[in-house]
Order: sequence, then C-alpha cells, then structure tokens
Amino acid sequence: MSSRDRRRARTRQELARAAAVLFEQQGFAATTVEEIAAAADYSASTFFRLFDRKEDALFVDLDDSVGVVARHMAKVTSAGRWPAIREALLRHAAAWEEGDPEFAAARTRLFHREPALARVYGEHLERWQAELAVDLTRLRGGDPDDDVMPLVAAGAIVSTYRAAFRRQARVGGRMVDHLERALDLLETSGSLSSLLEAAPRTVRA
Repeated sequence: MSSRDRRRARTRQELARAAAVLFEQQGFAATTVEEIAAAADYSASTFFRLFDRKEDALFVDLDDSVGVVARHMAKVTSAGRWPAIREALLRHAAAWEEGDPEFAAARTRLFHREPALARVYGEHLERWQAELAVDLTRLRGGDPDDDVMPLVAAGAIVSTYRAAFRRQARVGGRMVDHLERALDLLETSGSLSSLLEAAPRTVRA
C-alpha cells in the first residue's frame, strides 16, 4: 500500500470513528456531515471525497472484513467443508473487532438501533449471502442455476451471523464468542453440515 493509500485509509477510519461517536450521542438523523468532519478535524468536502453518503462512514471496512471469509473460503477443499467454513467465519468475527473493539461494538449497536443504518446493514448482508452461496456452490461442484443447497446453507449461515450480532448489540461482549455459541447451536442439529457434505441436488420446476 502506498503512503497515499495509507493516508486515505487512516482518514476514512478517523471519520468513521467520529461518525460512530456522534451517531450514538445525537442520533443518526440529528448528526450532519459537517459535524462528523469537524469532530475528526477534516472538512465536509474531504468526507464526500471518501464517502457517498453519511451512513456509508460506518461501513468503511465491512467489505474488507467480509473478504477475510472469502479468502479462507477459497482455500477450503471439498473434504471436511464445514469445519473449515466455521473457522473462516470465526476469523471474520475476530477481524471485525481487531484493533478497536469499542468502535466495532458501537457500530453493532447502531446497526440495530438506527433504521437508516439497519437498512444498509441488511443490504450488505444480502450481498454477502449471495457471494457465500456462490462459494458454497463451487465447493459442492453443483450447477449454480439448479443446486438449491448452497442457497439454503448460505441463508442459514448469514441468519446465524445476524443473531450473533443482535445478541452482542443487546448484551455486549465479544462478537466472536457470540458467534461461536450460535454456530454451536446450528451444529447441534447436524442439518447444516449435512447440507454442505451432501451431493448436489437440483430443484425442478
């Protein structure tokens, strides 16, 4: 990463942290871009060079952290799929909190408290679910147009993730701990691992 890219990333993070503090103190609707920029010692024009919308500041690195899952998924082989996928999910949860747990926790609370942020959060999860289904289809060697199992499994995984985030928003604690307990519950039935290990199955109209 060049020095320019490092400065850009640092500025984005500083604006994101300022936004999280102000959104929690004042509420999302009552906070202006000018206030966020001033709190981080930047101008509003700098903010809009880095983010399209006010709400985008809180999602500054979400796609990058989801990339942790994608990189680990790319290394998963067809054998023993679920343990490797579980490890990738837990690594993502750890990466989400790494470096600044308070900032991560504040974002989680805001995603569940502020309707505008909850909507964007849901959009990110929908995209991740679609990408995860593609990865799972690759692992199973199925036809992405016909094999329904990756869609079902991706939906179950993302729903489990949402439940863990919601739990953290309500009671605090570490996201990785909440996710580990949620995944344990998901595994208890054995249904998800069965889906992932089963041969590709198609749905006929």
